[in-house]
Amino acid sequence: MPPLDLTHIRQHHTVAELIAIGKARRQGTSFDALGTFIPAKRDAGAYLKRVRAMLVPELLPLRRERMSASAFAFFRGSVELMDYDLDYQHSPGIPAVICGDAHIGNFGFYASPERRLVFDLNDFDEAGVHPWEWDLRRLLVSVILAARDSQFKPKKVHKLVQAASASYREALAQMFNQTTLDRFYRDNEVQAVLNFGGEPTETAELVAALVKKAQKRNSEQVVRKFTLTNSRGERRFKENPPRSVHVDAATTAQLKAGIRDYLRTVRTDVALLLSQYEVTDIIRHSVGVGSFGSLCYLVLLTSTDGSHMVLQIKEALPTRKVGSQARPKLTAALELTEGQRIVSSQRILQATSDVFLGDFQLADKSFYVRQFRDMKESINIAALDWGQFCAYARTCAMLLAQAHAQSPTAAMIRGYVGHSSKFDEAMTRWALAYVDQVEKDYQSFLKQA
Repeated sequence: MPPLDLTHIRQHHTVAELIAIGKARRQGTSFDALGTFIPAKRDAGAYLKRVRAMLVPELLPLRRERMSASAFAFFRGSVELMDYDLDYQHSPGIPAVICGDAHIGNFGFYASPERRLVFDLNDFDEAGVHPWEWDLRRLLVSVILAARDSQFKPKKVHKLVQAASASYREALAQMFNQTTLDRFYRDNEVQAVLNFGGEPTETAELVAALVKKAQKRNSEQVVRKFTLTNSRGERRFKENPPRSVHVDAATTAQLKAGIRDYLRTVRTDVALLLSQYEVTDIIRHSVGVGSFGSLCYLVLLTSTDGSHMVLQIKEALPTRKVGSQARPKLTAALELTEGQRIVSSQRILQATSDVFLGDFQLADKSFYVRQFRDMKESINIAALDWGQFCAYARTCAMLLAQAHAQSPTAAMIRGYVGHSSKFDEAMTRWALAYVDQVEKDYQSFLKQA
């Protein structure tokens, strides 16, 4: 299978024809059917165990601790369960390139190649070509779970979920008021995002503070935070076992070889830039919730002028969407070209991507590479007040629609969702029902030894 098979989404119809095709899909899958949750028979514990078998054993206790914090944290760390369930739901059958894990914690700030701060999707480990509504379902469920953590009133949350669905639907319509090239050249600079969504000024102060913080996160700031100077005057990463540990000589040699292969996957100017650096230290450093426990490294690069930068190398595990129904079981043997899948999906779905993004393979493992924390910042969802939370949820839904609009099938999605709030009501009904499933799975998870 190709790293990212786009065969099924290429189209030779006009936009008007595609919209009509999408609208006709309501005859086969009504909004009522779309909003009906169908429980799937599965052993959640066994499925989670199969995923854990692919992770670093010594990190599993920390991973469990992170997932146990709340139902939302569990949801973030158990994407494989929802992906299994999604395969059994009613669907209009419109594929697109999707994020695959579009919960509201997977959006954030980062620097464009022009050093402008943008806001967009920022996690693509589960990305690929799948039914478009999988992303929207996961986003809406995450809104409810995060809102519960903040103890917002259920009736208000119910209305917000409908509003977020409407933001997705309306943003998709707006995208098709533009030309194909305009949709491609979308501007996700922070202010442009807020203007596109028409978000209230009450978020301006919050965004301004986050922008200021993100702009201070350059390479040298990252180096100061994560490294120290040893007695020989050499910069080395700090250790914090078991989360952060230095790798052995054999692993260092393998990763250096991998980096040489990685240089062939980036632009020529970027490869030439990186030729002025040498690898001076490597550490295994796990991050996140869902990917915590997979192999992840930080690489300290030192330039000929003595300055530094840090690259992050993450193992590209097989998307957890495999394993349900007739699909092959989730195994590491499927990993070979997963790094290419993630990199390709990220370049499609983001308005602008990290110029250092690339990939390589080592034996039966696949990795992708990106710059670590350069002007990157995420929103602390738990710290948002109700007004800010509403604005944030609607903005994420809008950005998701913009990302989906990059697929040639997006006009079909546009035709299917239409202009009616009945679509939003259906998606909200499904999300509320699925939250009950998440809570059941979470309680079972807490009871496991």
